[in-house]
Amino acid sequence: IILGVIAVIVSPAWAQSGFYIAPHIQNITQNQAILIWETKEKEVADIKLLLADTGEDAPFTVNSETISNVRRMTIQGLEPGTRYTYRITSGEALQEATFITAPATEDETTFIVTGDSRRWEKRWSETGMDEHVLQWDADVYLTMGDLVRDGHQYEQWPEHFARFQDLTKSKWFVSARGNHEGSLVRGIENDWFAKYHELPGDGEPYAYFDWGNTHFVLISYESTGRNKDWTKSSEWLDAHLSGVDKKYTVVAHHFPVYCTGYYGTNLSRKEPGTNAKDFRNVMDKHDVTLNASGHTHIYERHYPLRNDERNDRDGTWYVVNGGDINANFPDWWTAVSDDRARNAKPTYTVYQAKQDRMIARTFAWNRALEEIEQIDYFVIWEDESIPAARLNALSNSRGEALLEVIEDLAAMLYAPAANALVAYLDDSDAQVRAAAAKAIGLISNPEILDSLVPHLTGNDPIVAKYCARALEGAMPSSLEKAVTKLLRDDSVAAEVRFHLVGALEFHGDPKNAGETFLAVLKDSRVSGELRNRLGYSLVQVADSKLVKGMIKQFKVEESQYVTLSLAAALNRATGNRRPIRGSSPIALSRPGMRDRYIESWQK
Repeated sequence: IILGVIAVIVSPAWAQSGFYIAPHIQNITQNQAILIWETKEKEVADIKLLLADTGEDAPFTVNSETISNVRRMTIQGLEPGTRYTYRITSGEALQEATFITAPATEDETTFIVTGDSRRWEKRWSETGMDEHVLQWDADVYLTMGDLVRDGHQYEQWPEHFARFQDLTKSKWFVSARGNHEGSLVRGIENDWFAKYHELPGDGEPYAYFDWGNTHFVLISYESTGRNKDWTKSSEWLDAHLSGVDKKYTVVAHHFPVYCTGYYGTNLSRKEPGTNAKDFRNVMDKHDVTLNASGHTHIYERHYPLRNDERNDRDGTWYVVNGGDINANFPDWWTAVSDDRARNAKPTYTVYQAKQDRMIARTFAWNRALEEIEQIDYFVIWEDESIPAARLNALSNSRGEALLEVIEDLAAMLYAPAANALVAYLDDSDAQVRAAAAKAIGLISNPEILDSLVPHLTGNDPIVAKYCARALEGAMPSSLEKAVTKLLRDDSVAAEVRFHLVGALEFHGDPKNAGETFLAVLKDSRVSGELRNRLGYSLVQVADSKLVKGMIKQFKVEESQYVTLSLAAALNRATGNRRPIRGSSPIALSRPGMRDRYIESWQK
């Protein structure tokens, strides 16, 4: 047992006194924590540990090692759920911070999820996000990697640690290795991610830990991803989760299972879930609560999924936290995606894992208002009494309380609430109408969709927009004819038609969808995001029977985005592989100058 101060000699590295990498805390358990730092020269480091609540010296033992010039110290003999203050002095540098050990009981857990922070430059502090995140007093910070551009480059790491120093000195910033951290198995002499981090459990590539009522799993990028074999990861996860008994389970890794990809025509980084089928099945089998990923620099929250189908009651919630804003048009699995016109990086999501529900809120930067705003809110529940109680409160609520009840029902994706919410679409209060419509659009209960059709051409544009969003989520075949007619009607609002495109793409007959999209594109008055989405969705349903019509439209198309979409659709329908990126000759071509591209599609 050691009380008070420990002195350690740090290996020579730099000519200047102080920290090269300031002390940051890793792998906090119930009875130990690890401090890692790097100094600039040979000097004595003094370490002191106190009980934070009393200021008294805390008993502890220590196990330390030096890797290169990196000091790694394991502080042992700690008590669960206890606040400790450490002080490290190295030369003229001093750091003091307070941390708390993991609880021994099934406490509620608050954790923050971020991703791909290497692209943030100074935006974390410039936007005030570094202060904003502190309000949650999170237990753990979870990230899915890509902390730096090239993790095998030594000089890139100080920027990362400086960005998060106010957090990492006292909070565990635990990360799954991303591809930009570099390989775990190649060039290990330059593996600075491994030198600066201590992953929990068995370490990489499969790390895990418990905190309160939540079990966390982190998988390194080389064990997942596009064109990779997920078999070993699936087998490991299946065996591991068989022994887990926590209220919530979070599985985090860099590459997404599902993802719409980046905004554009070439389906960059789109993931439809097929590559990770076995992995998905394992998460279904063990009722994983949340799957968190990054890599693609967008924010996208999916509907709960099970067996590759939407299942709001028993599915796993998938969220892509890629640290930035630039999501593509939604796919069938998309519940919420970012708004690239409105928002910008950085982003984060806070999860409050309470005993009866998990509450999640996502924040991003608002470009116009120049302030942080909430861009998503959702609630994961198991006991139906939770949403049922909110539904029961609906009829007796007024004013702000009513708006809060409606927002909660939307966040819970509670299908029975949709019937009750329809009546509020005609409320005299515009805020209530908008809240009810947004909730209905998100819940998209098929049982009430017939009643929404008249609202698509009503006087309230917000109500019309979100009623169309509900059809996009779950249009039955019985409404396909009506939706087709409305999409072809140029008197219907563009925002409504935008979502009707999705309704036909996801739930309609592909032949009818393709013919309808092409027919609407022929109207040159159709512009903006509606026109772009028509082009994008045409790519998803195009077949050989549409080739002649698509070539005709390709010849005269003015929009570069739609020109590239038509080229992609023609590639798909004919098996051609003409390049269609934004810098390709097709992208730069103008109407009347495209005959040379058409020949290959006509063969």
